[in-house]
Amino acid sequence: MSEKILAMANPMLCAVFAVAFFVLWRRETSATWIVILAATYASRAVGFFVFHFTANPNGVAAIVTMHVFYSVSAITIVWAICARNRQSADLKTYLLISVLGLALIVGATYGADYNARLYAANASYGLILALGTQTAARKVEKDFLDKVILFLLAMGAFQFFVRPMLAIIVEGSMTAEQYRETPFYALMVVWLALASLLMAMALLAAALTDQMNAMREESQRDSLTGLKMRGPFEEAAIAMLSRAKEQNVQVGAIVADIDHFKQVNDIWGHQVGDNAIAAFGDLLGSTIRTTDLAGRIGGEEFCVLVWDCESDPTTGLAERIRSRFERLPIEGISGDVRLTASFGVAAWDSHEGYGKLFARADAALYAAKENGRNRVVGEGWDNPVDATVDVAEFAARQEDDQPGDRRSGVRGIATA
Repeated sequence: MSEKILAMANPMLCAVFAVAFFVLWRRETSATWIVILAATYASRAVGFFVFHFTANPNGVAAIVTMHVFYSVSAITIVWAICARNRQSADLKTYLLISVLGLALIVGATYGADYNARLYAANASYGLILALGTQTAARKVEKDFLDKVILFLLAMGAFQFFVRPMLAIIVEGSMTAEQYRETPFYALMVVWLALASLLMAMALLAAALTDQMNAMREESQRDSLTGLKMRGPFEEAAIAMLSRAKEQNVQVGAIVADIDHFKQVNDIWGHQVGDNAIAAFGDLLGSTIRTTDLAGRIGGEEFCVLVWDCESDPTTGLAERIRSRFERLPIEGISGDVRLTASFGVAAWDSHEGYGKLFARADAALYAAKENGRNRVVGEGWDNPVDATVDVAEFAARQEDDQPGDRRSGVRGIATA
């Protein structure tokens, strides 16, 4: 009876963690790696239950069932950890290893060699975890939790290779039923329960940490554009430049401002002005890389720090954004009118801080404004203004309209 109670520890623990991960995923359904972990522990619970409580653990049906669920557990935990790190797991290779392992296990079963079956099963799980550890280890930056998870994953792979050898050395040749009656089996139940607990706690801590970081990140974002607000942006910019100095990486700065924005509000109203700001923020977010940093630092002013980028590519990025924005329709604005933006670009000098870098890019933006707007001013770049109808021209047209002119629908204003 005590052995049965002890055997319940693993499946019950795994079932509890499966539920816990599923609940956490329901709080943030975009974090797919968490629901993958729920599948990991649910599969492991089923595998443990089949082994510990099936009447005939040596039967082919039980063997295949256990191997399928244990393999799913091994593959999904690697998949989840890689997904959290934004890495691609080699699922096809892991599946091939599992299938080959199953073929060896079934072959050993018909050969009545439990030891060979034990080696084949554990070796396949260990190889999957070992390859997963190798993939996860490629992540450049690791915090403490990353290191703990990676260590536990590696130890999981290691024990799958060592455990069957220890079982044979300690207990000798045996069947599955005999193995379940040995003291070594009881020790392994306790060890596996402890290992599952440690890994699950580390992964739960990672999930909770990620969710808290996401909440803090969300609180630092401008609700209109989804970009960082000025204060958090400047903090992140200072940290980026410090990291760039340590790694000897070049950083480019872009400061952008929507042209004639006051007239947008005066002609079409503040809601349309908000639409323009939101559209520009979306454009920045969809154009830059995940390694870059963008923020809304004023009403219609934005700043981008471009990671590992020289002056000319940074200027080219600014030009692409400028070109796309002048073709971008804004909800609420006349179809023949396009908004434009001006850009200033500066290359970071490793001896200066964020304040000086921003000041130089801002001075370049001012030069772009002074030289006709709708252009990028930076090192070695001169872009002529495109001949599209801009807000200033549209506003000038309104001055010629009569006060009650129904064609314009707005009163004329002076060009700022």
